[in-house]
This record gives sequence, structure tokens and C-alpha cells, in this order.
Amino acid sequence: MRILPPKGGMGCGWGRLRGDFRNYGYTGDLMPRYTLQSTPFLNNTRPVIWLDVEKRKADPEPALTTVVWAEGLKTYAHDAILAASAKARGLEFQPWLELAAKIVEVAIATESLIAGYSIPERDLLMTACPEHAEWIKEHYLNANAAKWFRNNRPKLYAEACRMAGEHRNPGLKDFLIQPAVGYEYKKYLLDVQPGSILGRMRKLLAKRAGVHRELTNEARRDWTNLIEYNRQDVLGMIHLVGYVKADAAEPR
Repeated sequence: MRILPPKGGMGCGWGRLRGDFRNYGYTGDLMPRYTLQSTPFLNNTRPVIWLDVEKRKADPEPALTTVVWAEGLKTYAHDAILAASAKARGLEFQPWLELAAKIVEVAIATESLIAGYSIPERDLLMTACPEHAEWIKEHYLNANAAKWFRNNRPKLYAEACRMAGEHRNPGLKDFLIQPAVGYEYKKYLLDVQPGSILGRMRKLLAKRAGVHRELTNEARRDWTNLIEYNRQDVLGMIHLVGYVKADAAEPR
């Protein structure tokens, strides 16, 4: 799958606050066209913009997003309280609505798919860009691999379920750590809990007027780990999609 460079083009209406995309004629059919099991995905030759977000469950918008596109891999911070910490780690600070607008604008201009590992990323984009909600729905790749592994690699799926435990479904990293998948997942990231880190960072920075250098060594380490965790989610997703595509290309 190719990644094309950004071009100027249609805006996404990011200047206003997010709205209800149903007001823009959205059909309400939430079933994705592109999944790892679908013929459109298996036959796809279009470029792909890949993204992953980090946020707390109650947050209306992401705090952190990593995107892989023509500019390469870039991580963006969106929460104002994280601005100094973003700068300290070489991240770009950009409001979520602006980044969402750019992603959709570039995807439309380059006829790209937008890929995330779950439906929530798609819904965040649709909420940020309600006038393009129908386009996003039609051109979003839900790269969640659980169903594919269950149907095509049942032993690997069972092992991923075992790793996930009884209280959650297997996620991206549960598949990436399987040796047969061939991805070198950084083991120190296995215990990273993004929501907890974001909560602690916000509290600590609020007490320190947002000054990153006044954070504890532990907090700075957690922040660095969170950034790398977010990046590995995108890189791992790309690898896993490639694994599925390679399997589909093998003669039966």
C-alpha cells in the first residue's frame, strides 16, 4: 500500500466546534466497507494514511495522535496542558480539529484510505468533520485483526485470547507479540496504560503550571513511554495489515 504526499484541497470545517454529523445527511449505516476480511480491502491498491489516538475514555477528543503519511511518522499533542511536554519530546502541538481536518483533506486530495485499528478513530474523525462523514465512512479501513485471526489462524487467536485474559478481548499488542507474526514489540511497553498516564500527567502539570522540566523523573519516563506506545500502535498495525495481505496473496 502506497502513501502519497499531502496536497492542498478541500477544507474540513475545523474552524467551528465539532457537531452532530447526522445533521449533514449522514446515512447512519455504521458498518465499515473496508475490513481485513472484505474484498475491497484485499483488492485495494490505493494509498493509506494510518493513525492511532490516545485519550481517556471520557475525553471528547484525543490527547495524542500518531499519523503515518507522506511526511513520515509524526506524533501530535492536542491537549493544551501537554504543550510544553510535547515540545520537550519534539512533538508538534496542534488542536485535534485542525489535525483531523488535515487528515481528511489529504485523504480526499490523494484518494487515500484512512486506517485505524478500531471504529472509535473513525467516529472521532466523523465528529470532527461532519460535512465529510459520509466520505470518511466509505473510505475508512477498520484494521482490527481479531476476526481475521479467529477465522484464519485459530491457534494464534486462542493464544492472543490467553494473553489478553478473561476480562478483555484480544487487542493489537496481543497479536503483535505472537512470534509467528514476526513483529518485534518492545516488551517494556506491555504494561503501559495510556489513560492512567494521561490522567497523571494532567494532574502533575496542572500543579506545575504546565512546566515539563518540573515533572518527576518517573512522570517524564511515563510520558516518553506513552509516546512510544502510541507510535508502536501505528507501526504494529501497519505490520499486521501487511501480514494479512501477504497471507491473502499466497496460492491456495
